[in-house]
This record gives sequence, structure tokens and C-alpha cells, in this order.
Amino acid sequence: MPLRIQNTRELIDPAKLRLKMLVYSFPGAGKTKFLATANKTHKLLVGSCETGHGKGLLSAASEGFDYTELNSYNDFEEFCTGLAAKPYDVTGLDSLSWANKTFVKDKALSMPRAKGESQKRALGVPEIDDYGTMGELSRKNIQRLIDSSQHLVVTSTLKVDKPDADNGGETLVGPDLPGQMFLGSTAMFDLVLCLRTRSVLRDPRDAKSRYTERYFLTENTGGILAKNRLSVSDKGLSFLPTEVIFDLDKGIGTFDWILDQAKTAYTKFLEEHPQVVKV
Repeated sequence: MPLRIQNTRELIDPAKLRLKMLVYSFPGAGKTKFLATANKTHKLLVGSCETGHGKGLLSAASEGFDYTELNSYNDFEEFCTGLAAKPYDVTGLDSLSWANKTFVKDKALSMPRAKGESQKRALGVPEIDDYGTMGELSRKNIQRLIDSSQHLVVTSTLKVDKPDADNGGETLVGPDLPGQMFLGSTAMFDLVLCLRTRSVLRDPRDAKSRYTERYFLTENTGGILAKNRLSVSDKGLSFLPTEVIFDLDKGIGTFDWILDQAKTAYTKFLEEHPQVVKV
């Protein structure tokens, strides 16, 4: 098949724009709630593989989106081919961390080792080289999802990587994924958002007005891994701020809010900077 020549401006055409994002945080911060916001004006399909009633989707069950339970590596692989997602606008995976802790791990442990078996592996505990296998199995399948024509939201729990020679002695906070996927996954997605919480006073003079505010980090901050490719600036600056408040009541920081911000910025840029045809 001959190579297809394209123009980069097609990528920021609002009608063709697709968000490919990884959202990670500690459990209970609101990852699944954010994922469910993609069902407001789009048709969402979620592959769920966590624990609990509905495989971890109970907190967002009222949103009424479609989901399929992923109970094995074969289910995971089939879901990542994108065949089930064809009638949908947005594909979600909740969560990649738990997929790796269960059936991806089991798949890696089923592969024979040149070094021979060990009691740990027989009990379902991976050896160091197994984590590399798990990372590659994840990378291969997530790449298929990223290459699909739908919007994509993948969730993950959070991991604190202690200082060592590999990270230059810096404590890093990132997605809880095995092997090279801890850092490698952040290179694969266009948006890597770290969802965090903090206590805020609605009224600085009233201690009883304290509430928990949720917000996303959109770029690396103090060893916390995040990434944002959404930009139209010659200086590489994004139209998204470093911190994005996630407030469901106000409709801020939702999937649609981020997508609308991108479409508005790209539409304005294309109108103000018409492309000059070079001959």
C-alpha cells in the first residue's frame, strides 16, 4: 500500500479532532466520574475490569453508559482491537492498572522462562522480568486503542516511584503500571492528567466552609508526571492551564469541557491563520 501524504492542519480540524487521554489518581478521587462525563453528548463504551459491583462502575452507574466486563486477557485483547467500539464515539478503559494486576499478569506468568520456573511464579507472584513482559503486553494493546478512530479515555491508579538511578534520584508520581509503562505510557497519550484533591475554604473567614476541591495537573509539576499536547502557540504553550478544576456541578474540567476548549482554540487559530498554499 503506498504511503499516504497528509497535512498536520487536518489534525486540528475540529470535526476530526480526537482526544487520547490517560487519567490517573489515587482510588476514589473521581477517575470513573470523569470518564462518565464523556457520555453527556457522546456515546460511550467502557471496558471495565476493576472489582466490586459492576466491576468498579457503581459510582457512575446513574449516567447510563454502555459497558462490557473484561474478565480475561482474551477479553482485553478483543476490546482493544476496537471492534466492539465501532458504534461509539468514545472508548474508555477502567482501569489499566487493574488489568495489569490480574489477567495481564496471568498471561505473562503463563509464558515459560529460559531461567526456569520459581515458587513465586507458581503462586502467581511475578519475577522482575515478568514486569517487562506485562508492560509490553499492555503497550501493544493500548496502542491499538490509541490508533482507533474514537476518542479514548484510559484510567489508572497512582504510583510513587522512589528515587533510584533510573529516574535520576528524583521521586516520581505517575500511573501505576508495570515495567517501562510507568514512564512509557505518558509518551503514548496526547493528554496525561493527574487528578488530585485539596481542601479549600469557600469563605476564607469561615472554617466550616471547607470542602474538597478536585483538579487536574496538565504538565509535569514537582515530579508529578503529566503531559499536554493541546497547543496552537508558536512557543508551545497550551490553551489549557497547568491546573484545571474538575467540578461536575459547574461543568468544568469534564470531558466535554476539555474537548470544547480544544475545538474553540483550534477554530480560532484556523480562522486567523489561513494556510498558504506553497508551489
